[in-house]
Amino acid sequence: MTFTKCNALALAALTVALAGCNDSTASNARAVSPAANAPAYKQISLLQDRLPATCFVRDSENLAFCMPGDTLIYEPNPEKEEQAKINDVIGGYCDVSKPLHVNGESLICSFHQNRTYNANPVNQQAIVASNIQVGRDYLAQVAQYEGIKELAPGLYVLPLKSAAKDAPSVTADVAVQLETKLLTPDLRVHSYMLDDMVTLDGLAPGNPFAQVFPTLKKGDVVRVYIDFAHYPNVWNVDSSLQGLPYIWEVNVMDIRDKPVVQQPAPAPTPAPAPAEGR
Repeated sequence: MTFTKCNALALAALTVALAGCNDSTASNARAVSPAANAPAYKQISLLQDRLPATCFVRDSENLAFCMPGDTLIYEPNPEKEEQAKINDVIGGYCDVSKPLHVNGESLICSFHQNRTYNANPVNQQAIVASNIQVGRDYLAQVAQYEGIKELAPGLYVLPLKSAAKDAPSVTADVAVQLETKLLTPDLRVHSYMLDDMVTLDGLAPGNPFAQVFPTLKKGDVVRVYIDFAHYPNVWNVDSSLQGLPYIWEVNVMDIRDKPVVQQPAPAPTPAPAPAEGR
């Protein structure tokens, strides 16, 4: 009876497969197949449409053979001494954005082979060198953006919002209230300052914003791309970002009178001591 029922189910499934396929499979097949109207049985089976699977691993040497998106169940082989520890497996083979479960030496998670490395000075140098090359290619594309201006070698300004024509300008005689955001290359906010007051003469020597601020007015919003190769020591950012361009989004919120710095009064000159009589 069970055998007959399974055969009936299999036949029904086969009939559906021969008749057609789901929308996503059909659209994908049409994208890659020259015969767009080919029946389902002539279309290429796509790996991403596989059934959900569970990958049992009882020897850490076999971890890399699981497939992305499958459920990983890992239990170290007690008969082998060199088995990956749970933390190493999580770091190397688990999608940490999804739930994972640890029970003693056993682990269940969604399999995802991760890029891993040891954080040491040698790798830091390699990461910075790689970032510099990535940054060079990145800025070559940035330089082609419509409306972008290169104020100096390695210093680009992209207007995002323009101030009114009669808006006050940034000069050496004013203080500027800013909202600034440090961005990653994919333009996510890394860190920010929401109410920063600066003056041009308060900038450190070599600060590229000494060239940017005099071009701005109250109400301007710009994105500034700064080449690490030209300005390597401007800010102390995360080691993983060293070598990449500094990307700042600057909103000129207000321009105010420059604070008057009171100079301390000079100390009075002490009176000379009276000469001693003989």
